Amino acid sequence: MLENLRYFPGLFAFISTIIGLLNWSKLPNYKSKLTLFTIALTLFIEISGPLFSLWTGLLNYYIFNIYIFILFQLYFYILVKILKNYRCKILGSLFMIIYTICFILNLIFQLETLGHDIYSGLYSLGVFMFIILSTFYFIELFNSSNVLNYKKNIFFWFIIGVLLFHVPFLPFMLSLEWFLIEYISSIYLIVLFILNLIMNTCFIIGFLWTEKKYNY
Repeated sequence: MLENLRYFPGLFAFISTIIGLLNWSKLPNYKSKLTLFTIALTLFIEISGPLFSLWTGLLNYYIFNIYIFILFQLYFYILVKILKNYRCKILGSLFMIIYTICFILNLIFQLETLGHDIYSGLYSLGVFMFIILSTFYFIELFNSSNVLNYKKNIFFWFIIGVLLFHVPFLPFMLSLEWFLIEYISSIYLIVLFILNLIMNTCFIIGFLWTEKKYNY
């Protein structure tokens, strides 16, 4: 029964994508549309990952590691575009460069693990960088006149959703790897189910509550 939980992240992403498309008119520019694109990308990976393993006989870590790199670059890019402070924008751009360099170094020195394990160091770096940029975003938001209408801003709900998934998942993932806590697939699936449900709930609320004029 619990094995069926593995299909729910894809289902949640599908529902979020559909609701996002139904509210497409509320997303007036490419940076707001990128929020929907990242969700659609997740849906694509949830579908293609198992198919990749089925067709090739290989583990889908190949796809997952590349997906994580692309996903965090999209996160950083969105934040760079919505941040107002010039120094914060520069920092975000610098993070994108550093993250790219780290990914390339992983490919050079850990290529043999690309298809056999998660690049946990790269993932951790991405989460920490995202937390830093998100903090600057919230500082700007709550010090601006838009704070009164934050619920109508798609970026607010998108960033909250991403944080509520990755921040709790990071220590859980690292505990499995660093502290050699016994891997129990049912617990792993339950954690993923709950975090994906929370994240996509934020996305859906964002698409339903957002108003076009607050997404520029």
